[in-house]
Amino acid sequence: MANLMMDALHEPVTQPRTRALDLSVLIVTWNSERWIERCLRALPAACDGLDYEVLIADNASTDATLALVETSDAQVLRAPSNEGFAKGTNRALHAARGRYVFLLNPDCELAPRALTQLFDWLERHPHAAGAVPLLLDDGGDSQREFQLRRLPTLGTFIAEVLLLGKVFPRNRTTARYRYRDLDLTEPRRIEQPAAAALLLRRDVVDAVGPFDEQFTPAWFEDVDYCRRLANGRKEIWVVPSAEARHFGGASLEHLSFVHFADIWYANMWRYARKWLRPAQAEALRWAIIAGMLLRCAAGLLGLRPEGVARAEAFRAYAGVLRRAFERWDDSSRSSS
Repeated sequence: MANLMMDALHEPVTQPRTRALDLSVLIVTWNSERWIERCLRALPAACDGLDYEVLIADNASTDATLALVETSDAQVLRAPSNEGFAKGTNRALHAARGRYVFLLNPDCELAPRALTQLFDWLERHPHAAGAVPLLLDDGGDSQREFQLRRLPTLGTFIAEVLLLGKVFPRNRTTARYRYRDLDLTEPRRIEQPAAAALLLRRDVVDAVGPFDEQFTPAWFEDVDYCRRLANGRKEIWVVPSAEARHFGGASLEHLSFVHFADIWYANMWRYARKWLRPAQAEALRWAIIAGMLLRCAAGLLGLRPEGVARAEAFRAYAGVLRRAFERWDDSSRSSS
């Protein structure tokens, strides 16, 4: 049975296509009523001149998301429960008919002709597998440090876990990891852009395969996919002239900090187990343990993330600490 499951995970994402379109826009929603109207309203201008479709994979929203999207022309694919971003994306990919697929978060608002620019750029650059717009926050400031990163290494993971970027913000490891020296006056190749807005060639997706659903419900599935693209010598580029407003953290509105921390570090461990050497993954586990001990101590002194109560922060870090000592209960799960 395990072998059959693995074979299914490695199969290309294929679907019956009645007519090839330029583009399929794929949006995974979960209680996204606050953002989805703005997201959908921007699409006609963003896709100016393109023949496109919109597919929404809804993960059992209990708010007004479905009522809002059903008034649009989007095709809605309903799940019986919150199956996560990777599985929702895979469901939408299975139904998509476009030569290109565009992964779009519901909290993104594309600028006019943003998708048209990405599409045209990829048409002119057949060596590139995908392209992304430059993300801006609601105030119009760049989100480049959130969006554009190199693929993680043990060193960058440790720097993040031990908060070296905050204690020593100019350290070389963090600066290189976050592309701080990258000139964005023209398109540039990027190892790991956030999947909040990501355009990919459909034939590339078919070759690389579906998103790895072990990274559930979210986080690190896009990092994993970029690693798989890089291993297949598939290039992703950022096209700065194409822009999108991105609120960021919309999914966190429905998660406690305790739940978020548990998911984040568990998926970081899964990624390390999949892509780093065993000794490196073990070193990361001990770095996470050290990082949680430091955070617990800081929390007792009143230092904690903005908007998070001291008791909640302590529970979150203590929970991750316990899970790290236990090596996470699903650390041996296989993946693509």
